[in-house]
Amino acid sequence: MESFYDLFRAAAPRYPSSAIHFPDEGKSCSYAEFLDEVDSCADTLAGYGIGPGDRVALFGQNTSHWMKAFFALMKLGAVAVPISSKSVDEDISYITESAGARLLLRLSDGLLAEPLDVKPAAGPFPADLQLIMFTSGTTANPKGVMHTRESLANSAFDYMKTIGLETRDIMLLNLPISHCYGCVLICCSFFLRGASLVVSKSYTARGTLRLIDRYRCTVLNMVPTMYQLLFSSELMPRYDLSSVRIAVVGGSYTSQDLVDNMGRAFGPQGVLCGYGMTECASWAVAQSFDDAPEVRGTSAGRPVGNMEARLAPGFVEEEDGMCQGELCIRGRGMMAGYLDAAMTAASYDEEGWFHTGDVARRDAQGRYWIVDRCKDMVIKGGDNISPKHVELALDAFDGIEGSQVVGIPDAVYGERIVAVLKREQAEKTDLKALGEYLKLRLAKNRRPDFYVALDEIPMAGVGKVNKQAIRQTVRSHIDSLKRNRINYLQ
Repeated sequence: MESFYDLFRAAAPRYPSSAIHFPDEGKSCSYAEFLDEVDSCADTLAGYGIGPGDRVALFGQNTSHWMKAFFALMKLGAVAVPISSKSVDEDISYITESAGARLLLRLSDGLLAEPLDVKPAAGPFPADLQLIMFTSGTTANPKGVMHTRESLANSAFDYMKTIGLETRDIMLLNLPISHCYGCVLICCSFFLRGASLVVSKSYTARGTLRLIDRYRCTVLNMVPTMYQLLFSSELMPRYDLSSVRIAVVGGSYTSQDLVDNMGRAFGPQGVLCGYGMTECASWAVAQSFDDAPEVRGTSAGRPVGNMEARLAPGFVEEEDGMCQGELCIRGRGMMAGYLDAAMTAASYDEEGWFHTGDVARRDAQGRYWIVDRCKDMVIKGGDNISPKHVELALDAFDGIEGSQVVGIPDAVYGERIVAVLKREQAEKTDLKALGEYLKLRLAKNRRPDFYVALDEIPMAGVGKVNKQAIRQTVRSHIDSLKRNRINYLQ
């Protein structure tokens, strides 16, 4: 199977008028011009001894340098290991060591290469391994997800077909390029139909609106929080958004209010919801433009391409004809596995179905709605955040032990992070010192938004914390919680 570099190289002469724009760098280039820079980057990486199968970590925001390095690694047959630009040093060390990366590329205003002295990661690895993407789970450390050329191609092609991408389209990339949504669904698809691409270094509501207006963007891809911030900014009337014909939303729960707002802003016919996760290269279930907007609603849609979906055995049949249970998926877009083989085995059943940990409802027409999570995950601004990862950081601070972390609903970010401490520990905690300490241990989006103290941590049996009871207690006080202080609850 051809790599995406090969497909991009083949597309260049077919679409000579298509362009890639990097507004933050004051730069635009044709496909051919960009690929010449990719080839130069590949020569540089080869000079570091990078070749087939070598793993190289990419750290930085959305820039031309990141994209060039990504496609250069594909040309060399090497494996890209994206790292979120929000990551702290501890995260970077864990990911590079777990993946066995030979090189760390810091990609901001240029390419800064740091050779790494790490042990080779334990194999075996797929022969056509292309990407190792780390994703947060309910465990303390992120999980390394392995994707091959086939699984990436499956998602990129199915995404392109689902949205009906055309040569005339101008896509906006303002999602983190280090996440699967931006890296695979956008970076690996836009050139397949000769669309142009506008790459924003980072997201702001004002910056997004300005770019849509300036470049006449026709295709948007964002998580719910990003759209919510657009609508709450009061800036939309100042910009011409009439060019937008498709607005895709995914990454976490989508409310009917948000879908309605998107319909009013961009036209209801062009609003499309989808569902995916890193393990399926971000694209497994999606709506179809064949269904009328009022039929689509907030459903995640039906399985796309050769992907399949079902509810795990033991699902509940409801009176209204809906069924509810854990969503399971399988198909050629699925990962080759986690770096941890035991974790891979635990995630699949005997029939090859991957258990997502998400609770879904299914109607008689085979449409799915994502309604809850089996896993104890917090999803803030589209980022999956492991409570255990935050709890370990809190417990490493002097005087804190047995902290608990839960999510509470938030109209803009989906969820906010609440750290729950025992009262006697909280009374002795210097919150300012704790905040400074966590800056070194946790990325900004993973630090607690609120601190709560309880007389006792609810338990559910011997040695097991009752997270559900904690959530109920915290959520019952949601309107009274204050930032920059410890909220003592009864």
